Amino acid sequence: MRIWIFALTLAVFITPAIAHDVQPTGLVNIQASASVEVATDTMQAVIAVEAEHYDPVILAETINKKMAWALATAKPYSMVKVKGGQYSSHQKYHNRIFKAWRGTQTITLESKNSAKLGKLIGLLQKKLLIKSLRYHVSKEKIKSVNKTLVKQAIVNFKEQAQVITRGFDKSKYVIHQINVNTNNRRQPVYYAKSRMMADSMVAEAAPAQLQQNSSTIQVNINGSIRLIN
Repeated sequence: MRIWIFALTLAVFITPAIAHDVQPTGLVNIQASASVEVATDTMQAVIAVEAEHYDPVILAETINKKMAWALATAKPYSMVKVKGGQYSSHQKYHNRIFKAWRGTQTITLESKNSAKLGKLIGLLQKKLLIKSLRYHVSKEKIKSVNKTLVKQAIVNFKEQAQVITRGFDKSKYVIHQINVNTNNRRQPVYYAKSRMMADSMVAEAAPAQLQQNSSTIQVNINGSIRLIN
């Protein structure tokens, strides 16, 4: 169930009469906001292949084979978006003596079907390292919720404008300037970091156990009105 929360902050500043100020007098600054807590609907996993070898060519081949296996394993899961990451490597030293090359490559998995993605992660855990698991709100859901929040924030703004107008014994107001901010970042809810299940520890890969959470989406409106007698 969604829990709607409408937060409102008011800042009132009457513009002082300044001889050389070209702005009109009687300006009032107002801030209004509307927010809602929504359930996260998208799960994302970042999984990596990490290996070491003194020969960089063999190292790259080893990682490529594991990545090919991972992509082939993920292919039947059509509801999971798969995005490959860049390959990187660096030299490892001990007491200033070269020991090996270490390479890493990641893939990002994302799906709204957490059960399917959890099962796929369980399979990939046999050979790959889980760097992070998280839930977040999808862009589509944020866009849909923002439409409702913008309407409510506008109502809040107008209500405060009316209260201020009557409070200062003015007959009406006009909007001087207004800004609407819907820049909601997808706040992640982290589940785990850096997990790996060795082949010898499991006879059969088990689905990853994940729990959804909620995230707050907010729309802010700030602007100024001019009071008119």
